[in-house]
Amino acid sequence: MQNEFEMYMVGYFSYFMGLQVNQLDKGIFISQIKYVQEMLKKFNMEDSKPMSTSMMTNCKLSKEDNCPPLN
Repeated sequence: MQNEFEMYMVGYFSYFMGLQVNQLDKGIFISQIKYVQEMLKKFNMEDSKPMSTSMMTNCKLSKEDNCPPLN
């Protein structure tokens, strides 16, 4: 991250502005797992069953969307 952004007192960090940050050799990965877990706990939904997403997972999003429409 130091190469991309101007930073002071640089070191590895795991949380930044509510986002979980994992710095690996392959790149920087950002997720909101902790935020989602806190929301599930807040609304007593920790034991809820997960549901699959309603959109195609292998399709890249862009302005020129060539994916078939969802039913």
